[in-house]
Amino acid sequence: MNYEQRLSRNVKRTLWVGFFQVFLVILPVAVPFFQSKGLSMQEVFSLQALFGLVVLLTEVPSGYLADVLGRKNTLVVGVVIAALGHSSLLVAEGFWTLAVFEVLLGLSHSLISGADLALLYDTELALGQSEEQQRQVVGKLYSARTFSEALAGLGCTAVLVWAGFTELIYLQVLVGWIPVLLVLRLVEPPGKRLEGGSHAENMVQIMRYLLNHSAVLRLVLLALSIWSLTTFYAVWLLQKLWQIQGIELAHFGYLWGGLTLLAAVAGRWAHKAEEVLGARTVLALIGLAPALGYLGMESLGVVGGLLASTTFFIARGFGLVILRDALNKRVPSEFRATANSIASFGFRGAFVLTGPLVGYAFDLWGMTTTVTLLAVVTLVIFAGLILPLIGAVGALPRPPAAEPECVAQAEADS
Repeated sequence: MNYEQRLSRNVKRTLWVGFFQVFLVILPVAVPFFQSKGLSMQEVFSLQALFGLVVLLTEVPSGYLADVLGRKNTLVVGVVIAALGHSSLLVAEGFWTLAVFEVLLGLSHSLISGADLALLYDTELALGQSEEQQRQVVGKLYSARTFSEALAGLGCTAVLVWAGFTELIYLQVLVGWIPVLLVLRLVEPPGKRLEGGSHAENMVQIMRYLLNHSAVLRLVLLALSIWSLTTFYAVWLLQKLWQIQGIELAHFGYLWGGLTLLAAVAGRWAHKAEEVLGARTVLALIGLAPALGYLGMESLGVVGGLLASTTFFIARGFGLVILRDALNKRVPSEFRATANSIASFGFRGAFVLTGPLVGYAFDLWGMTTTVTLLAVVTLVIFAGLILPLIGAVGALPRPPAAEPECVAQAEADS
């Protein structure tokens, strides 16, 4: 088999790596699981903040490492650390042993994040794929991951119906080692790499490009860092809400699976929605939808709350795909992994600062006040960040009448 044939298999294998990386059967019941180990809601959010802190400290260096040493080498280290992290659940008990689990997963997330997407883009470029095929890789990877989360939710329900937390952990450990086998069979795609001799100068060059290239790129980077929080908090509040509403634990899996499946579908059709509705309309949708979700998730009862919760997952599916693609289309190949890592760095940093506060607000004031405050914060983010991005997109040179107005496809930026 020649190099090009081996390279052509990168896409499917990388998508499968993304699939199994997030096949987290423990996630739909993470809050009850952590609480079964004696943790309060503040400690649950603190664990997620710890995860975010690890990512914060290692995200940019790991993305830079992928740009200097290669995508495959970085992915190999990342998936091995993830497998060790999942294995640590076998002995986890109490806050500090669960903290080891979060630290290992945070480090692996940093190493994988950015490197996988950069490998996909570089592979498509090396194979001479069309621009339309290249811009679909974000949607494909996002869909693979969210379909995985949906199936993991169903798997969680099946295990809990017939067994319990112990068997769920064994399944999680087994699945955690599968990406190692897949990554070892990847091929490093050709492409420009950053010179390793002057790292400080390289980082200055990258940051100057990201901040000065265009208003759209700068605002997209900020949106990925800050707007993403508006849907992420809901992930950790929904499970507690279901407990409060008296939903049995065995139902958490398929409810979670259905919601993440909705996100996967939204991500897969994000570019089509952008073409049909226009970039500015879709940006307005993803900016406002989470506020509606927070206002309805607790006040509309069980069924109404589930319907309101769909807004988070639809907005996340549309938003992450469109914004990630807009970022990747605007940065050169030689520091694409670093650019993705910087966006994740911003998001994790913001969560480290605010996540424990959300948990503290819940413990102090309860669900109603917490979700109301989050709705207000979401509207502030919409006004301060998404509206300026909509304005910047509107100021771009208009595409030909036959072509769609897309954030990521514009040939020139203002």
